[in-house]
Amino acid sequence: MTRITLFRSRSHAIGFEAEGHTGYAEEGSDIVCAAISALTQGAVIGLKEVIGLEIALDISDGYMYCMLPKKISAAQQHDAELILNTMAASIASLAETTIPTLIIMEVARC
Repeated sequence: MTRITLFRSRSHAIGFEAEGHTGYAEEGSDIVCAAISALTQGAVIGLKEVIGLEIALDISDGYMYCMLPKKISAAQQHDAELILNTMAASIASLAETTIPTLIIMEVARC
């Protein structure tokens, strides 16, 4: 099972956590896992290289945690939300059409 958690603060997307393996196919052949990895890594690249944010990032086998810095400009927050919400919507679409063991949660954080 794979769980994607989108963190929000005052309704603003501020980060995400992805953990687990989909089990859709054998390791190395799992196209659903590859799609999730591409979407989450694409979000990280957008946040770091396109917007230029110094995000908190932790990556290990079957796990990724990404959190925006606490102090960012309104423009950076807007751009980061576009990236994070697009990632979340893409993964949600994948979950609806592909695999029921993909869980997407939204969590409010202060």
